[in-house]
Amino acid sequence: MAHFLLSGSRRRGSVTLRARLVAVAGLAALGLATVVGTPGQAAANCTLSKDDAALSVRTLQSHLMVAALSCGQSAQYNQFVGNFQKDLTTQGKSLTSYFSRQYGGAAKREMNAYVTRMANQASQRSMTDRQAYCTESRAVFEALGQVPDGKLVEFVSASLPFAMQPASCQTHTARK
Repeated sequence: MAHFLLSGSRRRGSVTLRARLVAVAGLAALGLATVVGTPGQAAANCTLSKDDAALSVRTLQSHLMVAALSCGQSAQYNQFVGNFQKDLTTQGKSLTSYFSRQYGGAAKREMNAYVTRMANQASQRSMTDRQAYCTESRAVFEALGQVPDGKLVEFVSASLPFAMQPASCQTHTARK
């Protein structure tokens, strides 16, 4: 089953924040290079399944929605929604399809619970260290400004914003 592990731990301190900002900027640049430089190719280490792509996009949208409300980034969020309306609609339909296949008659309830969990996790992260969260979201919005129309899934797959890690992209150590 597709799901995400969201890193909720953050240490305070200028070195940690600086390192995180450098990492986010680097990942965003790598994601952009992957999206722009090699169309149709996802990150070298991971290609998202259709279900993971839908879950990833919804999780990103939840994080950015929290940034809009918590960080005063409503204009950036509205621009994101406007720029990627087609991607968001397509992924929303895929998300609905995924939950219908997984949960049948309980699909709507389960999908609402999932969306609520993602929003709550994002909100908790923003409350734990608002400055770092807002700085990270600003970097994600800036990187998204460079992503071509129709390439949102590739961006999410390549850059893993907000430390989102789809289950299908995790590496596992073989047991002896």
